Parts: sequence; C-alpha cells; structure tokens
Amino acid sequence: MRKVLFAGLVFFAVALAHAEYRSSTPAASTTVRVAPKTVVINFSEAVEVRLSTFKVYPLGAPPEAWGSSTRLRRLAAPLVRQVLPLRNDGARRVDAGVTTTARTSKSVALALKPGLAPGAYVVMWKNLGVDGHTESDFFVFVYKP
Repeated sequence: MRKVLFAGLVFFAVALAHAEYRSSTPAASTTVRVAPKTVVINFSEAVEVRLSTFKVYPLGAPPEAWGSSTRLRRLAAPLVRQVLPLRNDGARRVDAGVTTTARTSKSVALALKPGLAPGAYVVMWKNLGVDGHTESDFFVFVYKP
C-alpha cells in the first residue's frame, strides 16, 4: 500500500511540474556594469524553444527606480502584458532573437543588439514546457556602466 501511495504522490508531483524560471545571466534584479551581449534563461525543465516566446524590452524606468527591484517589477508588469503577445515588434526590442538551436532545452539564450544604452531592461517569456504546460514570467536587470 505504501508503494502505491508513494508512486501516486510522485506521479502527482511530476504532473504539476512546469518549466519555471530557475536562474539567468544576467541575474534577475541585478545591476550589471558591462553591457551583456546575451541573456540566458535557465528553466526547471526543458521548453519547446520554437513554440515559446522570448523578448527583451527597455523598461524606460527613471534612474531613481533602478535600485528598487520591487518598483521595477511593478513598472514592468503592464509592459509585459502589453508587448508579450505582440508580433513584428523587433524594432522596439533590444534582443536580436533566440540563439538556442536545440528544439528543446532547459536553457534559452537571446542575443542582444549592440549599443545597449544604460537603463532597466525586462526579459519576458511565455514558454511551452515539454510537458505541454505554458508558463509566463519576466525579470528585470539594470545596465549601469
């Protein structure tokens, strides 16, 4: 009976799993002094790279907000809701697209366009996990040379 109960609990835990954010480079809520050339997002499980959406946008937050991760997330949330579903928005984005070539991966890399200006940036996504579940989230980092 215990083996059946344990197997059921393991199955239930796996069934509820999603490809959630684990870490990134640059890290969420950090300030970097050197302009990154790429952003790498690491997930808890593999995502379908080509069936997911990944974007990096300038936040346009005032410099006095750059030191508050709470304020930056609050400012970023409406932008994410507005632009994540957009298509053909490459001119407004600071990323040059996904560079990960694997069909599925736990890590997704995005190239950034050259000439990144100082400021706050929002990295956002809606991923499709290999388990068939979608997950949307975002994080903010600040580039302050």
